[in-house]
Amino acid sequence: MEIGRDFFLYGLSFLLLMEWLLPLPHITDTGYIHVFVLCMAVFFFITFLQLPIVLSMLLKFLTIVYGVYLVFYNMSFFSIDWVLIFLDELLLNLNFMLSGEWHALTDVFRSMLFLVLLSIMSYLLFYWTVYARRVLFFFVFTVIFVTVIDTFTAYDATFAIIRTFFIGFLLLGLITMYRLIEQEKLHSGPKFLPAKLASVLVVMIVFGATFGLLSPKPDPQWADPVPYVRAAIGLPSSGEGVRKIGYGNNDESLGGGFVDDSSSIFYAAAKEEHYWRGETKDFYTGRGWETTTPDEVTDMVTINDNAGYVTTEEMIAEVAFSEEASTRHDHLFYPGAFLELLNKDEVDVRVNRYTEKASTISGGELVGLADYRMTYSYPTYYIEGLRATNEQDPEEIKSYYTQVPESLPDRVRELAQEIVQNEDNRYDKAKAVEQYFSLNDFDYETENVPIPVGQEDYVDQFLFETRRGYCDNFSTSMIVLLRTLDIPARWAKGFTQGEVVEQLDDDRNVYEVKNSNAHSWVEVYFPEVGWVPFEPTQGFSSAYEFVEPELDTELPDQPEVEPEQPVQEEEEPEVEEAFADAEESEVSPLPTRSSNWTIPGGPWLLAGVFLALVMFIIIKNKKIVQYFVLRRYKHRRDETAFLPAYERLLWLFQYFGYKRNDGETLREYATRMDRTLETEEMTALTTEYERITYGGRPLDSSWKEQKSNWLTLVQKIDS
Repeated sequence: MEIGRDFFLYGLSFLLLMEWLLPLPHITDTGYIHVFVLCMAVFFFITFLQLPIVLSMLLKFLTIVYGVYLVFYNMSFFSIDWVLIFLDELLLNLNFMLSGEWHALTDVFRSMLFLVLLSIMSYLLFYWTVYARRVLFFFVFTVIFVTVIDTFTAYDATFAIIRTFFIGFLLLGLITMYRLIEQEKLHSGPKFLPAKLASVLVVMIVFGATFGLLSPKPDPQWADPVPYVRAAIGLPSSGEGVRKIGYGNNDESLGGGFVDDSSSIFYAAAKEEHYWRGETKDFYTGRGWETTTPDEVTDMVTINDNAGYVTTEEMIAEVAFSEEASTRHDHLFYPGAFLELLNKDEVDVRVNRYTEKASTISGGELVGLADYRMTYSYPTYYIEGLRATNEQDPEEIKSYYTQVPESLPDRVRELAQEIVQNEDNRYDKAKAVEQYFSLNDFDYETENVPIPVGQEDYVDQFLFETRRGYCDNFSTSMIVLLRTLDIPARWAKGFTQGEVVEQLDDDRNVYEVKNSNAHSWVEVYFPEVGWVPFEPTQGFSSAYEFVEPELDTELPDQPEVEPEQPVQEEEEPEVEEAFADAEESEVSPLPTRSSNWTIPGGPWLLAGVFLALVMFIIIKNKKIVQYFVLRRYKHRRDETAFLPAYERLLWLFQYFGYKRNDGETLREYATRMDRTLETEEMTALTTEYERITYGGRPLDSSWKEQKSNWLTLVQKIDS
């Protein structure tokens, strides 16, 4: 091998293989990707050294074992305990394989097999890059892989495509160039010819990439093929992958990321900031929401105006849909509780008594209104009253709104009990669950949001595995936690208040509501009140502008305190200590998959490896060079090998300190080297070289005849 050249080419193939690993955390539940990348780098380095096969396999096996240890075993590496556990895992999984139970293989064994695959790939890429000089197949499939996951998954491969383009074409061009140089026997060409050709290649790639990025791009000429492909292979068209944010009708399969959409839906004029309700749903399937309540209609939504619990105020709102809106919904969006439609005499409004969806009907058919004016009840809730409710729910409420799937994991119920263990009324229990998410490091995330796979429950995945998501994750999880406590709760969906864009003379504001305001929240049932909104989603305020009751803030007369008594100064340390104790006693967040590119003892391990490598190179540098020169030509049988082998031999002599003197001919130099090494082979090789170079002798059998002489000299050069 030409060490520098082939190491560079092999390194480029390593970077291409990296593009297969980097998307895994985004499209699967694979964690600790940094460990797999580091192990793959070690595999590539071991393969490049071209060690004896037994030593190479041993080093790769140790790397695989150490990689599995880093991912799965949180104990000392030199402990025998984790080794015994690992051996038990191997035996268990071998039994699974022999019995054909491939689905039962454990994560430890799957990860080990993945590392084995990476070690095999390191050899295959070495063969394709260094020996065969053929990488087009691998490059093409890398491009296909990156583009497919960019199209059908949540992974954004914009920069991955650019990297693959640049690295792939550079690698393909360099390998093609070196292959042609070797085939055309350009050994006596200009010394810097490869470097010059490589520079031209890099300039062409950079120019082509820059031109492509800056060039104007037409709009897509074909319809999006993704929905067709998904339908063809039986995948659902919604609830999976990356979607565009907005109000939809199908909530049966929640999860997956979405991209932002700031286009306007409607403008609303109202006195207060409100959430705009579309409808509610009652049945949780483990994956999403469905409606199973009867289709009973009424004229309006009612709130029990009950002194001490809730009071209401009648208000007026106007809604006008934007021209940008892609659809006219056949129902109203309204705040609080809908009372009456004011300006559409020819339109009937039928409100579902359970879902509170206010459908608009004209001539017996559902219609979408471009604008409307309505009255609604705006509620104010009193906390003390909510705490004092009797919690005796009607049977129909309990029947529809305390349902959970039979397959719901027990740990969800156990968590709900743990959250409310110190509360003795429905309101405080609901508030405890609502605040649980903000106190336990749950993250609001809209793009990298997993989708449940197999029989995995949507809520269980969010609470115990991912701990990241958006309003659907938070609201659904709160409802299911409450329902496990037999507290009726339902899922509400619509829009948040939007952004103020104008202020009217009658003290009303005009709000612009966009697709990005689509939202879901929680409503909990209180017998004396009805449905009360709660907002568990991180970063959002209470739904419907939830207002706490006015409390009596007058304090009884206090005895005067002597000025010289530092009451405040004495109490402040106690308050600080109390908060410090509270912070220390907070529920610690559940473990999540690691995304930190560090390993236990990593800096020391890398420093040790680097030091050992440097010492090895310093001590054995000549042996290493001699070894690679032998490896390069030992197995060559083609007749063109003689000339480069002889020239490499001259270089090797100079590297070991046997320099050719000024004015010394090749014949004189060969005689001196034979005398120094006590051989005759150098003279024989030189005679053959002169016959070919100056006498025009063909290369038909030169290497075959002189190969043994060449090998003898290379092996004796350090004697």
